[in-house]
Amino acid sequence: MFDLTNNVSRTLPFQNRSNVEIVAMAPNRKILITVDVDGYALIVNWKKKVILAHFNFRDVVTALKFSPDSNFFAVACGKRLRIFETPAVDHKTLSPLILYKKYGNLHSDDITGIEWTTDSRFFITWSDDLTVKMLSLHKIEGFLPFTLSGNPKKIVSAFFSEDNKNIFSVS
Repeated sequence: MFDLTNNVSRTLPFQNRSNVEIVAMAPNRKILITVDVDGYALIVNWKKKVILAHFNFRDVVTALKFSPDSNFFAVACGKRLRIFETPAVDHKTLSPLILYKKYGNLHSDDITGIEWTTDSRFFITWSDDLTVKMLSLHKIEGFLPFTLSGNPKKIVSAFFSEDNKNIFSVS
């Protein structure tokens, strides 16, 4: 996933507060987010290897995924989901993370995964409640979020087909 062989030492010049639980790299390879077991995150400029921000999600992070266009990332903390705008690396801002959308009690159990369509317009979440939910990133007139159920066992993963017209879940 990460190519650490090209002019980069294998030890990064920063540390999380405790054991790292989640690591996510933006598809454009500009931002790296590491989240520890307590929900404290480091937002890192990957090219310069400097920390842009420290952030406390105030709960255990159960899933984190960047959109394919690298403009947003979704963070699940238990039953809650928040969408943030990806911080800019070329200029400093007072608030590095801008909340774009939030959902409370999206599932009846903890969210365990997030996946985006290739055009970054829609995303799905899945949970230990054996359901998959599809939502839109931006408001679309006439679109209603929907739930896919019927998985007999815990969902391991879910994803869109290449043309974004089908959703597959693996349980």
